[in-house]
Amino acid sequence: MSKNTIDYEALLPNIPYEDAPIPKRIHQIFLGKPADQLPDAMKENVQYICRINPDWEYHLWSEEDIDSFILGHYNKEILRYFRMISPDYRAAQADFLRYLIVYSLGGVYLDIKSSMERPLDEILLPSDRNIIYHWNNDVEGCYKGFGYYPDLPRDRFPYGEFHQGFVISSPGHPILRAVILDVLKRLDNYNPFTTGVGLWGVLRTTGPIAYSFAIERVTKDMPKELYRHIRCAEEIGLRISIYDSDGAFAHRKKIANYHNQLSAVSRNGSEFYTKYFHFFFWSRWVLRILCDKIRQRFQ
Repeated sequence: MSKNTIDYEALLPNIPYEDAPIPKRIHQIFLGKPADQLPDAMKENVQYICRINPDWEYHLWSEEDIDSFILGHYNKEILRYFRMISPDYRAAQADFLRYLIVYSLGGVYLDIKSSMERPLDEILLPSDRNIIYHWNNDVEGCYKGFGYYPDLPRDRFPYGEFHQGFVISSPGHPILRAVILDVLKRLDNYNPFTTGVGLWGVLRTTGPIAYSFAIERVTKDMPKELYRHIRCAEEIGLRISIYDSDGAFAHRKKIANYHNQLSAVSRNGSEFYTKYFHFFFWSRWVLRILCDKIRQRFQ
């Protein structure tokens, strides 16, 4: 079937949206290693989250949960799309998985290195159905300059990307449906030469650039009572990273291992061409060494 003729709406099961408060479910994801290998700081954070939210159900989603969850709430086609994401990019897999989890089950998803300053019952309002927000990235913000990309025009995204370290929603919400549909299309249309590899490939395929464009499009005509748009997570007591005391980039150093990857994000057939990336970067590296040697010789 041609990618241009795929009916993505029919492909993605419709989760009925109910106008009801966000359910008391907390979700976190840890992929690539067994859950018992969670670093000590993250284990302590999980314990803290559970302790201050005793009435909330907590689930740490791991590799072993993926097939049964997707097949139980979606279908084989959605699982195929998940498997299309290269295992070299656990961050991209976690992006897609968080959208699927919160769309079907609702609740509060937060990154494994994220936390909160007070209980969720004090953070969320009874009227909340979905919360969208940005980095605290202004001149005096703790993440100054984060979330601004050439892909996101300033006139349309004055605060930069919609950050998705927290995905907070009632089940079946149209914002998350729009995000998932967009990711499915991007996985099909992914091209390592135009989309990119490494960090940029993730941002544009499953991450905040894809997330932001979907949100911008679907909220244009959406009633304001269906979502709460806040300036930044810290505004309501959410904490982007438990490592923030070590600097704005500390959390990336702790968990990011894909920024310099040269492999394709989506295994849709285009990954064959990434060998040319390897040739280009290795050639550039060798050429740089030769130029240095020649320069030293004639100095």
